[in-house]
Amino acid sequence: MTSKGGSAVIHAIMLAIVVAALSLSGPARGLAAGKDFVIGLSGDATSLNPVIATDSMSYIVEWPVFDSLLELDQRLTVRPLLAESWEMSKDGLTYTFRLKKGVKWHDGKPFTARDVAFTFYSVLDPKVTTPHRAYFDALVGFPELTAKENPKRPEELAVRPIEVVDDHTVRFRLRYPSGSFLAVLVNPRAGIVPEHLLKGADLNTAEFNRKPVGTGPFKFVEWRRGDRIVMEANEQYHGGRPGLNRLIFRIIPDGVVLLQELRAGGVDFMENPPLTEVARLKQTAGLKVLVADNTSYTYFGWRQDLAPFNDVRVRRALNHAIDVPSIVKEVLQGYAAIANGQFPPGSWAYDASVKPYAYDPSRAKALLAEAGFQPGQDGVLVKDGKRVSFSIRHDQANQTVKDTAVIVQEYLKRIGVEAVLEPLDWPTFVKKLFASEFEGIVVNWTNHHDPDPFAYTIWHSSQWKGRNFAHYKNPRVDELLEQARRTAVVNERKKAYGEFSKVLMEDAPYVFLYFPQQVYVTRQSYDGFVPIPTFAGVYQSLKAVRWNGK
Repeated sequence: MTSKGGSAVIHAIMLAIVVAALSLSGPARGLAAGKDFVIGLSGDATSLNPVIATDSMSYIVEWPVFDSLLELDQRLTVRPLLAESWEMSKDGLTYTFRLKKGVKWHDGKPFTARDVAFTFYSVLDPKVTTPHRAYFDALVGFPELTAKENPKRPEELAVRPIEVVDDHTVRFRLRYPSGSFLAVLVNPRAGIVPEHLLKGADLNTAEFNRKPVGTGPFKFVEWRRGDRIVMEANEQYHGGRPGLNRLIFRIIPDGVVLLQELRAGGVDFMENPPLTEVARLKQTAGLKVLVADNTSYTYFGWRQDLAPFNDVRVRRALNHAIDVPSIVKEVLQGYAAIANGQFPPGSWAYDASVKPYAYDPSRAKALLAEAGFQPGQDGVLVKDGKRVSFSIRHDQANQTVKDTAVIVQEYLKRIGVEAVLEPLDWPTFVKKLFASEFEGIVVNWTNHHDPDPFAYTIWHSSQWKGRNFAHYKNPRVDELLEQARRTAVVNERKKAYGEFSKVLMEDAPYVFLYFPQQVYVTRQSYDGFVPIPTFAGVYQSLKAVRWNGK
């Protein structure tokens, strides 16, 4: 079932984008050509410290600066990075990592096991504001170390969760087998930070967060907020010197302007081009398009504890009101998969038996009437004298998200719901998101290649001050998430996540929209990109990118 009016809105938006894109000039070689590689970003970072970073732009920019113990290959299997090898005990409760020797921090100091211990003890420290703490629930002593009142220090525990065996050996002890433990030791959320620069500092406010020092393939040079972030090759990188001399991240919030900069030679690489332009870009001499599947998803959400969203009939009505297949076809140009929940179709946790709500505006209206809402004089629904009107905040720079928000607004209008769009710059949007300062939101949210880290931190009721900023709460969901994370047996995890997905869809806490594919445009003169099928995976390969001189 499709809405002619809704389709007209979609077509009008797409036409405006095409007209703007057609006005752009053809590709040219400019200052960006060569071994200084210029990446266009739609928003600025908020922090360059991987322990406290919360958002996609920060993750992308910090990735080349910091290495993690492990990294992912194209099959999303972990492989060594700062770790040379590791062993797991037979009971699955002890992991011992042998670290690479000769690795140095960008300031020349040696990297050791003490840096690894310091990093993860910082994540566990309740005084440190980090979204990653719950990933490490399996560690011995987690409840005591992370307690809100009178948390213990590691040295006060009978058994320490992280032990520095020697300079190049570190041991982790778990209180239950965890199927996701290795998965949470990869970038961009597990970069190792230096103890010698941060010990005794307030990690929430440290100058380090703006001038980082890592062990990665590129060294930080400067950050001009709202303009650019510059890095230079790490000549002493343990994996070999990168092929590029410098990385320059330029902040260009307008997607059409960003594409114009790419064509004019002002940038060498961009993600999320206007999707109506991808076919032309593929045929443009000197440019190439990279496409990969994604774990990130876009959704229309709201605060669960605010009226009218605290009524499940309203939440289901909002789901029935939106024609998601048409959005995927028209706005995403087919570069997306329809979402049926938290997990992408390529995940082993994905359950195809869970069906999204069908587009059915008549059913949406009936559910709203059942919930006591009646049309007011201006057509907007009213209950107890209060109109169904709320704001929808979104990132002003992401063109696809902007278009999706406009279309969501139109679909809601057709069932008598008034939505007022409120576009925000990315840092402001993220700040308000984590402070739960919103009514409705449309957002593309990063995800994890393993189901646990984000499923738990987004949906478990203990995480209201973290990623569960929508304040969702369901005891059965809590139980299922805890079951899934407390076993290393994939079939047991899959069963728990399957029921979790069903309960979530019945609760209708969001309108899960789509999993957009990763789409990047760069120059033919650069080789070495590996678009790994997880959030921003292509940025892991920047250390291997080289200019071929063409």
